[in-house]
Formats: sequence, C-alpha cells, structure tokens
Amino acid sequence: MDLKITNGFYDPSHLSYEVVERKGLGHPDTLADGIAEQIEIDYSLYCLDKFGVIPHHNFDKIIIRGGHSVQDFGGSDFIEPIKIIFLGRASKKCFNSSIPLFKIQKKAATKYLNRILPNLDVENYVEFETLTSDFTTKTNWFSPEAIEDLPEYLDVPKANDTATMISYWPLTISEELALMIEGYFYKLDKNELPTPRFTKMGGDIKVMVVRNDLEYSIRINFPLISKFFNNDIESQLYVDKHVEKIKKYIEQKYKNISFSIDYHYYLTTTGSCIDFGEEGAVGRGNKTHGIISSFRPNTMEAPAGKNCTYFVGKVWGFLSDTIAKEIYEAFNTPCQIIMQLNIGSKLYRPTHLFIQTEESVDQERVLEIVNRHLNNGKQNTNLILSTQHFIPKTNVYDG
Repeated sequence: MDLKITNGFYDPSHLSYEVVERKGLGHPDTLADGIAEQIEIDYSLYCLDKFGVIPHHNFDKIIIRGGHSVQDFGGSDFIEPIKIIFLGRASKKCFNSSIPLFKIQKKAATKYLNRILPNLDVENYVEFETLTSDFTTKTNWFSPEAIEDLPEYLDVPKANDTATMISYWPLTISEELALMIEGYFYKLDKNELPTPRFTKMGGDIKVMVVRNDLEYSIRINFPLISKFFNNDIESQLYVDKHVEKIKKYIEQKYKNISFSIDYHYYLTTTGSCIDFGEEGAVGRGNKTHGIISSFRPNTMEAPAGKNCTYFVGKVWGFLSDTIAKEIYEAFNTPCQIIMQLNIGSKLYRPTHLFIQTEESVDQERVLEIVNRHLNNGKQNTNLILSTQHFIPKTNVYDG
C-alpha cells in the first residue's frame, strides 16, 4: 500500500467564496439513490437470513420516470402514473433456492417512498418494472450453487473495479447550512431515519448556499402539497411563516454570520417533481455527505445500491468517510482522504491512500486508525448494513 500522510490541506472555508447545493430527500435523483440503497439493504439481509451469505448483485441502476399530474390549488389526480424501473444485475437463485427479487425490490421501494413522500398513494399511482438481469460470462456468478461460487467468502475479498473514493471532514459552515436548512423540515422516526415534520410541505426541497467572503446568500425552493392550499395568498403566508422560523433557527445555530434568504415555492401533488414528469437516476444527485460542494474534490462513484461485500465504490466510500471523521476527531484538524484501488487487488489494501490534514499530526497514530478499520475486513459489510450508512439522510431539526 502506497500511503502518504501530509499536512497543509485547506478546505473551501479558506477560499473567498463557496457554492454548495443540497438536493432534498424528495428530489427525483435523491429518491432514486434512496430506493436503490433500500433494495440493496433488504436484499442483503434477506439473503443473509436465508442463506448465510450475500450473493452477487448490484442495484445501482434505477430510473424513475415522472408521472403526469396537473398542478392546481385544491389538488389534482394523476393522469399518468409514476414509473420506477429496476435495472442492474442480481442473483435470482442461491444454493438452488429461488430469491423473490421483484417482491423484494417493490416492497423496499414502497417502504422508502411511504416514508419520504407520505402524500403519495404508491399503490394507485406508482408502477414498478424490473429489468434486473443475471447476464454474465462467469459460470454460476449470479446463481451460486455452492460457497465456491462466492470467492469473496473463501478468501480475502478482491476489488471489483479500478476506482477512486474521496471523503473529508468536517463540513464547512456553508455545507452545514445546506443540510440543516433542509433538515428543518424533518424529524427522526422510530428507526432513527428522517421523516417529514409538516404535512403541507413536500420533500423536493432544494437549498443553494453561496458564500461570498463573509456573506451567505441562501436560496430555498419549497414544494407545497397543492390539496392543502386554495390560492397564492395562503401559499405565500405559509411559506413566509417557515422562512421566518428558518432565519431564527440559523441565528440560533450560528450567532455571528451574516446571511440573506431568497426563496421560490411551487405546487406539487405529492411533494416531488416526479409528480409532473421529471426523471430521477442513481448517482446524479448529492455526493459525499449528501451535498454537492463545488470546491471539493469529487468522484463519479455512486455508492447507492452497490454490493456491500466487495464493490470499491461502496466499501471504500464507507471506509473513507469513517476514517476521515475519526482522524478529525483524534486531532481536531480538517482531514481529506483520497483512495485508489485496482481491480483484483485485495479490497482492504488500497493501491494508493493519500491522507491530507490541515495541521501536522502524529503519523503513527494515523496509521493505527487506518489499519484498525482495514483490519475489520469483512465486518465492514455488516457495519454498512447495520448503520444504513448510504441511506440518504439530512441534519434533522433539533431546535
């Protein structure tokens, strides 16, 4: 492993300006990510329970085709339903027993949509189609008959791809603002996952934060549920009320920053632009830590729906996040990690690992942190599943 630990790293807070975007939990692309990851979790847990292993699969290819509903005050029905198309590849049999793939996919997607968009009547206005294949050139790869057909369980898992993963910690104030403003609209449910606080507000909230020197310009797009409003005056009063509360929430959290808020509101049937035709796809939305931070290094790897046993874009996305946070917590200095791994290499021995911190740190202690997480080996798969690390989240309201 080529490991380099250097100091002199500066995060975007040191620049004269920043631009940070947050696509809310109800945004079509965020919905696609969440559905893909929920399927990956439910499929993996089903197979672990039934077979004791997770067979080969990847669910990181999902498309949402928006429906067609006319947006009117007082509400409206769908003229054409929303359609969710499951792609990717997956084992439909394991050890000569069938896996109810479509049932798992549909149930997981329904569960996810019900939590994020409670105003959406999934049963009547969402259609599901699975195009998930088991095509491959490898014998028994997607239909393992014995443990020998799952080489990652016989030996150290090998990387499935040549890829790079990037993470960093902590967030800047601009990045935190983007998450906490959307998070104002959410609370935690009994499973510690975000669920809407307000019946009349949808989930397709977009927040844009632009910092110019010490001034923060915030733009919020509000999706209103049309059936709860009769005219523009009602809508304006409702939005104005929340804008004032958001201002107070920001002032409570950040007492010494100067900011302004601009906003736009629009009508939706169920709370998302998938109500009127917009498409969603895995990997097109938020990046590391649930934001699109324009001045951070980035990777095109999309972890949502990827296999949590040996996919570089999943396992090392988790490890990069975890290690960056722990290094920051250990030394109280901002940290950035860039990891590169080659296909066929041992999964827990990256080809290159570059760790950058702002201040000098004890390199032996950093190495101990890295090795401890690497030595967890296959246990990282269980951690990804149990923590639901890649299920889209937000900084829920705690005012």
